[in-house]
Amino acid sequence: MALFYLVQGYKTATDPYLRNIIGYLLAALSVLMLFEGINFIPVLGKYSVNRLGHLLNALIIGYAIWRPHPLDITLVMRKALTHLVVIAFIGGVFTCVLFLYYEFLPEQPFYSILLLVASAGILLALVTHPLQLVIQGRVDRLFYRGTLRYREALLNLTSKLGNILNLEELADQMLPTMIKALLVVQAKLLVEDDKGDFTTQYTYPKAEAASNSRLHFSADSPMLTWLGKENTPLELSRIGNIPELQGLPNSEREQIAAVEPDLLCPIKSRGHLVGILALGGKQSGTLYTYQDIQLILSVTGQIGLMIENARLYSQALSWALTDGLTGLYNHRHFHKILEQEIARCSRQATVLSLIMMDLDHFKAYNDTFGHLEGDKILRGMGECLTSTSRSGDTAFRYGGEEFAVILPGTSLENAFKAAERIREATEHKLNSEGMSVTVSLGIASWPADGVTKEDVIACADAALYLAKQMGRNRACLSSELDKSRLVFSVQIQDQSKAASIVYALAAAVDAKDHYTNGHSNRVGDYSVALASMLNLPPNKIAAIRVAGLLHDVGKIGIPDSILKKGGSLTNGEWEVMKTHPKHGVDIVKQVAELNDCLPAILHHHEHFDGKGYPSGLQGDNIPFEARILAIADTYDALTSSRHYRERQFTPQDARKELKRSSTIQFDPDLVDIFCKIIEPTTSSIQKPAAIGTNSITGGDRNPETGKWMPPGSESGRHLDEGRLTTI
Repeated sequence: MALFYLVQGYKTATDPYLRNIIGYLLAALSVLMLFEGINFIPVLGKYSVNRLGHLLNALIIGYAIWRPHPLDITLVMRKALTHLVVIAFIGGVFTCVLFLYYEFLPEQPFYSILLLVASAGILLALVTHPLQLVIQGRVDRLFYRGTLRYREALLNLTSKLGNILNLEELADQMLPTMIKALLVVQAKLLVEDDKGDFTTQYTYPKAEAASNSRLHFSADSPMLTWLGKENTPLELSRIGNIPELQGLPNSEREQIAAVEPDLLCPIKSRGHLVGILALGGKQSGTLYTYQDIQLILSVTGQIGLMIENARLYSQALSWALTDGLTGLYNHRHFHKILEQEIARCSRQATVLSLIMMDLDHFKAYNDTFGHLEGDKILRGMGECLTSTSRSGDTAFRYGGEEFAVILPGTSLENAFKAAERIREATEHKLNSEGMSVTVSLGIASWPADGVTKEDVIACADAALYLAKQMGRNRACLSSELDKSRLVFSVQIQDQSKAASIVYALAAAVDAKDHYTNGHSNRVGDYSVALASMLNLPPNKIAAIRVAGLLHDVGKIGIPDSILKKGGSLTNGEWEVMKTHPKHGVDIVKQVAELNDCLPAILHHHEHFDGKGYPSGLQGDNIPFEARILAIADTYDALTSSRHYRERQFTPQDARKELKRSSTIQFDPDLVDIFCKIIEPTTSSIQKPAAIGTNSITGGDRNPETGKWMPPGSESGRHLDEGRLTTI
């Protein structure tokens, strides 16, 4: 009856550890019954061998109770069977030796039998160990049948996979071997991602790797907490009995129910959870044995450090190929992938398209709003490309504000549609400081535009340049390059008209008040004089000159009641007045060629101590051109006649006021240089000449030195007077 209940308990128990203990009890009862049976044999019954059976029974039961986790009963049985066979073999050999001696050599002296037995013992000592290995192998095959070599392979994973640093290769070696060794339906490997979540990364058989069969545990999941603390596999049937897992989210419970894994095995490295091995049910429908669990623990103990090393290697490789700001692949990886895709398309006789793109006016935007805002735009552009690209397309940050997308198997027509999706997403989603960010795109195709990657890149880049010349915020095909000249001339004419309108507005601002008439021109002259003394490049000086002319264009939107008011402004009026730099930027940004002037126009009222407007920038964070413009603007205001004060400053007093306010309102280094330019020995300041090809910077420049002509010429301007506080 006891044997019946033990067998039933072994069959119904789901806990491998409990099944193992029941196995010991069955073994103890079987030994007792065996010796009790021997006691009924007449020849052996007189020796009371049943007492030995009782002793062995007590020892086995005591061991099972004393050890929290006794050795696998299957392992004990295998070893016991092996040793019994070896002992039986040795006993048989000695029995044969004694039989031969007494049968054929009865008259030989006693030392002869000793010599014969010693010879047999030496021979047995030489063959016993190899014989034991052979017998052990036969016994193991008897127990494990076709899975033995896979179990041995699992136990030797360290030596086989120790040098593998590729996580995919590691999974490809481990999971199939695990399936064949344990005869399970499927195996999944979950690995930690950058967010701390654990998601199915590899599945075997791969046919099971459907999206609805993936497991995902969030970083704060009770499942990860439990697996991180425990060192034993979790049977999913026990979830309802574990208090720590009662708070498992419904989404994770539904995933587990859909995938139906039997075991979740934690994989750790130095005590930290680095992976989870999810094993399905046994192919035979039976339960996992205690030895199966021990084998799994042995394997997970070996591969923990391997997975961590492989993950770190993969992470380092990803960092080497990925742009850290946008999360897209970088320039070096772009060339590698483009070469690979061209080779693949060549083998498969398909086409490939390339989109090159560039954010419009990004440098001016960066200078105007700062690099942190610029970084936000670049990150947003990376997100736009990721969200609008198909699964087979690959997006890259080509460099700076330039991006690229490789579209394998895509015609030029479909690539244009993809480019339009990117352009529209960028225009609608990317905006900062109230400004919409746009992108220009050029599209080329392989092999229509060339057979090498250099040819395709050159055509896409030329198409991008065409999109820029045609007004930006558009996509151009490489096939449009032949039509570019006519379009260029039309666009240049349109931009020239727009520039004329802006300059007319600037003149209108000066004309609104006779006190400020000529102010913009003088500020431009002073700014250029200071910029020239600093030996800035011609294009920078040209931009500063234009910024001086247009710095107050935003006042076109300020009511005359405020502009012409005598005396101090109220707080409300002052807030209205402080909006004119932003109004100016809104007006000037409509002309593409003037975007380099935007930082100086927007920030020429910032103070060096950070108490200016509109952004409260401080020190070197203020654009360099704006710091120059601020000094020129203030000096002209001080030395000019204004309706809101009784007198204007003399040049000497104006210089003192500038120096007094340096480090507070102005860059002290620039103030020192500016004051040297307008020393009393100089009665006028020379109007600078045109710079580069920009037609709006009139005046004369020494053709030999490139410096502004010395003060005092006919075109010089006498300094006027004003006050320190400017608006």
